[in-house]
Amino acid sequence: MNNILTAPFDPVSEAELKTIRQYRKDHHIREIYLAVKEEGILDRKTRTELLKKAVRAYQHIHVIDHAEGAYEIEPSDEKEIREGLYCKAACSIRSDLLNEGYYLDETAKHMCNAHRYAHTKGVAATAVWLARIHHLDEKKAYVMGMLHDITKAFSDEKNEKIIRIYKPEWLEVSPKVWHSYTAVIYAKQNMCLNDQEIAYALEHHTIGDGKTDYAALLYIADKIEPGRGYDVSRQKKAAAENLKKAAEMIREESKAYILKTEGIHV
Repeated sequence: MNNILTAPFDPVSEAELKTIRQYRKDHHIREIYLAVKEEGILDRKTRTELLKKAVRAYQHIHVIDHAEGAYEIEPSDEKEIREGLYCKAACSIRSDLLNEGYYLDETAKHMCNAHRYAHTKGVAATAVWLARIHHLDEKKAYVMGMLHDITKAFSDEKNEKIIRIYKPEWLEVSPKVWHSYTAVIYAKQNMCLNDQEIAYALEHHTIGDGKTDYAALLYIADKIEPGRGYDVSRQKKAAAENLKKAAEMIREESKAYILKTEGIHV
C-alpha cells in the first residue's frame, strides 16, 4: 500500500488530516509521507510550510518534497476555506491564514459583487500605503482593508439577526452601518480573527469614531481609495501628514455632505 499521499493542500484542511490519519490506520502503515502538488493558489513553498506546521503534532506523518508515485487524495473543504471558512483549515494554521492575508482575495471575490470587490482591493492597497507612511503594520492594514466589507452583501434581515444577538444597541442606528460590526462577528467565528486592533478598526470604519491609529487608517482608506471616483488629493495629503487629524477632517466633511444631501444630522 502506498505510503506517499499527495494533494494541493491549498490549504490543508482538518478534514484532510482526518482522512490521512484514517488511511494510515486502515492500511496499517507506520509512516505516512505527504507531498504538495505543484499547482495551487498559494505557491508550493508556502503550502509546504503550512502543511509541515499542520502535521507537526503527528510523529508518524512527514512532509517530503517529491510526489513521484504518490497516491492522490481528494481535496476536502479547501475551496470553502479559501472562500472565507478558515475555521475548516487545520487547527494549527488557521491564525496564520488570516494574519498573513492568505486567500483574502479569494474570500473577497466570493463574498462581494464585482464593484464591492474592486472597492475592497482599493481600500486594502490604500491602507497599506498609509501604514507604510506612518510606520504601522502593513500586513495588518491589508487584512483590515480586505475584511472591512465582507458582510456588506448580507441582507438587512441577516445583519439584523446578528446585531440583535451580539450588539443589540446598534438596532437604533442605520442598517447602512451594521456591516461594520457583523464583519467582526463573521471574521471571529469563521476566520479565527483574534486581533483586537483589527476588530476595533472594522467596527468603527463606517462612522469614523475610532480612537486608534488603525481605526483612523481604515476609515480614511475607505473614504479615499482610488475607485471612489472623485478628487481626494487634499484628503490624501492630510492623511499622509497626520492620520487622526485627517480622519476627523474627513468625518466632518462626510457629516456636512449627509446633512446637505439627505437632511440628516449624524
